[in-house]
Amino acid sequence: MKIALTTKEFFFAVGVSLAVVFTFLPVSAHAITSACTFSRDLQFGDVGEDVRCLQKYLNIAGFTITSSGPGSLGFETTEFKTLTKEALMKWQQTYGVSPATGYFGPRSRAVYLARQAAGAPVVPTTPVKTPTTNTTSKPTTVTTVVKENVAARDQILEAIEAIEEAEEEIEDNPTAEDIDSAEENLADAKKDLMDAVKAYFEGDFSDAESQAEDSYDNAQNAFEDAGGESKNDEAEDAIDSAQDAIDEAQDAIDEADDDGDDVGEAEDLLSEAEDLLDEAEEALDDGDEDEAIDLAEEAEDTANDAEDAIGEGGSGDDVEDMLDEARDDLSDARDEVETADDDGDDIGDAEEFLDDAEDLLNEAEDAIDDGDENEAEDLIDEANDLISDALDEIE
Repeated sequence: MKIALTTKEFFFAVGVSLAVVFTFLPVSAHAITSACTFSRDLQFGDVGEDVRCLQKYLNIAGFTITSSGPGSLGFETTEFKTLTKEALMKWQQTYGVSPATGYFGPRSRAVYLARQAAGAPVVPTTPVKTPTTNTTSKPTTVTTVVKENVAARDQILEAIEAIEEAEEEIEDNPTAEDIDSAEENLADAKKDLMDAVKAYFEGDFSDAESQAEDSYDNAQNAFEDAGGESKNDEAEDAIDSAQDAIDEAQDAIDEADDDGDDVGEAEDLLSEAEDLLDEAEEALDDGDEDEAIDLAEEAEDTANDAEDAIGEGGSGDDVEDMLDEARDDLSDARDEVETADDDGDDIGDAEEFLDDAEDLLNEAEDAIDDGDENEAEDLIDEANDLISDALDEIE
């Protein structure tokens, strides 16, 4: 006789099973004993204690940031730079996080949390061969076994999440047109999930992963039949919205540029938004809808920031003010030197200092015309130093 499980009973049964399964995953002697708390996505350029914790995790897990100096084990930093990104990409490649771009987003955090819950097994850096009687086949390695464990387990966790979302959608939309189909697909998803857990217990990780994929697909179908928007559709909508924001920002920037407004910073932000959108599209192509959505939303926000930055981009106005102020100081200094000379005071090299300062200010003006505000600022600073030296000569 078949006994129908309620949703709560079903998840309790699965949860108990998975707790047992994940408890016996291989764990290295260097298993992580303390977990990081990640409340945001992390990427190149970020700074914070969460970055330091990520570096510690990667170092201990065998994905070394660097063997010595800042970032090495015991000397982790708060800065997310190239070495951190490269180590994270290796970790992502190892545990099937795709795309492995070095962006620590929702998918990466989910895998991290799942590994923490399972004791965070570490893949040995040197594969250890296990005995085999078939000399024509490739030897199984500990690395391969752990990867298969992790891939199957992660797919099971994704299936569970999809089933929960489908269940909520069915409860929220009991009168949906395809509600019967939704309930049938949900039942199939639960059956596939239990088969996946059973295969995992039996050590058939490939079958476990395949069954979990079927469970995920059926749960997604149930979710959509109940009226829910699929993750893929949501990601596509987010990407379309980001593209619209980028197009609008580009039009505004072009118009402002024609009007002679400063668009330097706006163009930089727009370029960053376009890069993020490209990453979002790559993530969607690789099937990582969650990361695609996050990247697309970030791209849209950055595009909006670009439009807001029109007229505020460069420091051209500030540099021109600095130049005008320096020319005023130069003129005042010449008056003081001339007065001191008329009074018969020793003016030393004051006039030469002021002539050199004037040359530097002329160079600064040329740099501003060429759009090189940084160079202009440096030249103005040097000129101000010479003006001060000139006044010191007559004191």
